[in-house]
Amino acid sequence: MKAQSIADRHGVMTSDTGAAPRLTLFAAGPPALFDRVAALVTTKFAAQLLLVFVAYYVAGKLGQATTNIRSGNIGPVWPAFGIALASVLAFGNRVWPAVTASAFVIAFQSPVYVFAAVGQALGATIAVVSGATILRRMPGFDPSIVRLRDALAFIAYGAFGSATVSATIGLASLYFAGATAYSGLGAAWLIYWLGDATGALLITPLVFTLPSALRFSSTRRAVEYAGLMALLTGLCILIFSITPFGVFESRLMMFAVLPFVMWAAINFGTGGAALSVFVIATIATLATALAAGPFASGSAFIGAVRLDLVYSVLAITGLTLAALIAEREAAQAAHERLIRSQVAMEARLHLAAIVESSNDAVLSMSLNGIILSWNAAAERIFGFTRPEAIGRPVSVLIPSWRGPEEGAALQRFAAGTRLEPYEAIGTTKSGAPLNLSVTVASLRDADGTVFGIATILRDITANKRAEEALSNLSRRLLDAQEQERRRIARELHDDISQRLATLAINLAGSDELQQQVAEIASDVQALSHQLHSSRIELLGITAAMRHFCAEFGEQQKCAVDFEVRDLPTKLPPEISLCLFRILQESLHNAAKHSGVRQFQVRLWGAPELIHLTVSDGGKGFDVTTARYGRGIGLVSMEERLKLVGGQLAITSQPQDGATIHARVPFSS
Repeated sequence: MKAQSIADRHGVMTSDTGAAPRLTLFAAGPPALFDRVAALVTTKFAAQLLLVFVAYYVAGKLGQATTNIRSGNIGPVWPAFGIALASVLAFGNRVWPAVTASAFVIAFQSPVYVFAAVGQALGATIAVVSGATILRRMPGFDPSIVRLRDALAFIAYGAFGSATVSATIGLASLYFAGATAYSGLGAAWLIYWLGDATGALLITPLVFTLPSALRFSSTRRAVEYAGLMALLTGLCILIFSITPFGVFESRLMMFAVLPFVMWAAINFGTGGAALSVFVIATIATLATALAAGPFASGSAFIGAVRLDLVYSVLAITGLTLAALIAEREAAQAAHERLIRSQVAMEARLHLAAIVESSNDAVLSMSLNGIILSWNAAAERIFGFTRPEAIGRPVSVLIPSWRGPEEGAALQRFAAGTRLEPYEAIGTTKSGAPLNLSVTVASLRDADGTVFGIATILRDITANKRAEEALSNLSRRLLDAQEQERRRIARELHDDISQRLATLAINLAGSDELQQQVAEIASDVQALSHQLHSSRIELLGITAAMRHFCAEFGEQQKCAVDFEVRDLPTKLPPEISLCLFRILQESLHNAAKHSGVRQFQVRLWGAPELIHLTVSDGGKGFDVTTARYGRGIGLVSMEERLKLVGGQLAITSQPQDGATIHARVPFSS
């Protein structure tokens, strides 16, 4: 016959004629792939077998150290049994050959007859396999012993139950081979049973909980556990090295270690309890092996029973108490999680109700801009139904988000960068444009990781139309005001001034009346210039402002320092007029309210901006009160600037002067 093929070994059924496989358990691939997988599995399994064999052998040799209280290859505290049970629970029943082989080698080296060694090895193997099988079939069994029912099941089936099987088979093989132990069959069986059970109680939980026993949430916990182990070790050494009140009293002192085991179980769980009991058992076993301590006196049978009983009591107390504490903490944590879950659910329901009742479009999207949720307002605003919208890119609503700039904005949203609300142009399902106010925020999970983007889109189309209508009205009002200023200025300059000049000539005989008429004529001319300065149109903004500052200084008996730099050669008429009116209003307000007679005016150009500042060092004012007071000066300046796309900034504090700063965009 041909050797079994790789496909056959891996469960692939093929036809004899080489046709296509009738049933394949693995995808078709190079045969070398199956060889590598098989080699990897084989290597891992061989490593497990070797580990189990060595661990059992070492534990068995340690268990044989108590020669002074052992008899006929039977003795107390058989840690190898705990290693075997932990191995089968961890790796499965398939590691039984390693358990059998190592148990046979340990027994044969005792020495005993081959038949007895085989019986002991088979007894240990059958016991741990049956015990582990029963435990694994129990619902939710965890070998880390985190529940009380896990602890009770392990004690009943894993320790004492499986030890019953190993003690019965092993002792029978010893006696059939002619070996005897202790003072009779009953005493030997008791020690055999207690020894295997104690080994399971001491070693198996420790194998599964040692990593957690050495892992601490804080330095304080680590220091506490180190102190606990130091005190426990010192007490054990004291008990097994000094006998101050006689053997009987020192045996009673063994129960002084029980509070330490309970301490470890309560504060450090199953791992802490298992490690503390292991330390006690190690020190007690070594001391007894050296014929020291309270368990070394008397017969071998009595000493062995005492050791096993003390270890069993300590281990059972520590495991059950730790499991009970862990189960209570788990129940409390589950209760807290349930409460948090209910609170979160209520919050989500409340939020969902708010989202659905909102007048704004509220939607969420993935990190690449795909719409994931859609509320009723979004359907009303954009016209897409929920099934139509979900799964589409958000650029369907905001076309500009298709561009690289908005794509970069999405990346900033995804990175968790919160942006201030801004305006964008959207489109409805029918293609109608919308003015939108966009608010974007990142969505994060419990760990703080960004997993999506939340967006609120407010339809401000009606507001924009109202603002545009109001802006047009303001523009028309200001234009009408300027036209009326021009008309009045023209009347003052061309009619009233000429008539005053004629009157002055006719009053040539009266110097006093002639002087008064001249002063009135001068004031009328200045008033006409304030109402409408033709110098702006004829000479430009710089000359008009400089002349106004000089005239204002003469009239108000004050000093106006005017400075200009980097100004473009020609500004649009609407910008020039806007800045000139702001200068007039600012200087009049400063002269009226500042309490000083010195003012600074600065006019300069910057890239794409024209700046004008009017400053004084007077008593200042409260900006909010002035802005919402009865006067209309600041409101008028802001409205003028809005018409040319500019902004007004006011810096002032009581007793600390004031600065009016106008900025107007300008591109040459």
